Amino acid sequence: MELELEHITHIYKKGKKALDDVSLRLTPGVYGLLGPNGAGKSTLMNIITTNLIPTSGEALFQGRSILADNRAYRSRLGYMPQQQGMYNQMTGRHFLWYMAALKKIPRQEAKKRIEYMLELVSLKETANQRIGSYSGGMKQRLLIAQAVLNDPEILILDEPTAGLDPKERIRIRNFVSEISQNRIVLLATHVVSDVECIAKEIILLKQGTVIRQKTPAELICEMDGLVWEFCVSAEELADVQKQYRVSNLSICPEGILVRAVGKREEIRRRKRPVRAGLEDVYLYYMEADLGDSLENRIQSISDAEV
Repeated sequence: MELELEHITHIYKKGKKALDDVSLRLTPGVYGLLGPNGAGKSTLMNIITTNLIPTSGEALFQGRSILADNRAYRSRLGYMPQQQGMYNQMTGRHFLWYMAALKKIPRQEAKKRIEYMLELVSLKETANQRIGSYSGGMKQRLLIAQAVLNDPEILILDEPTAGLDPKERIRIRNFVSEISQNRIVLLATHVVSDVECIAKEIILLKQGTVIRQKTPAELICEMDGLVWEFCVSAEELADVQKQYRVSNLSICPEGILVRAVGKREEIRRRKRPVRAGLEDVYLYYMEADLGDSLENRIQSISDAEV
């Protein structure tokens, strides 16, 4: 199973280039799509779901254009939007029956799938309650259930844990990991921890361009020699935050322990190197100059160590 995006560019009517020559190859597993607001994540997902036709380039599933037979392709697709108008007067079970009808799932098959999904997302006991009485986490789980209702081969999840407490975030993250076998899952999020443990690859999208697509471990290894810790006083903190890419702050006996990301020569402090995390990776690439290639950064690290 393979979904390919070949040189996708999309320009909106006002001339804004939302995507710029994006090429991706996706196979079964979870892909974390990370990027700030305006990076092009929503445009990319809308193209994959055929809600948008790209200005140029092509999306292929199993070697065939996804637009060649739109209805057949959509039957193999599941989509959970970030915001969905849910009918609060409906029960959870009624909502899934409604979605099954829209997806044209045969009645006998729909009955089995609905009961299976309610069990899978732990909503069986509350299935006959109105959606208006559901918590935020319950609503998110119901939205994921409708996305998986047709047993899709491609699953698109847009901010599935938005606004949830830590317990619900973990629950949904584990659920996504469980259902990712034998299907392509693209999970767009602003929260790095949502995908750090479950993603086979991370796709970093910035200004409509894919700047990295690698495993979390590979991205972290690329940051060797780029993450540092040092202590400052409370009085120095404001200036330090303006001067450096600060990924974390914590209290230490000497004052405030600063975790900063940058080249050795950029961090003009007495410091010690520390192992990077995926949040450090995200901060570095999102704030780095796109013209400063990875090869140049690696070379500068090597030069500094010589």
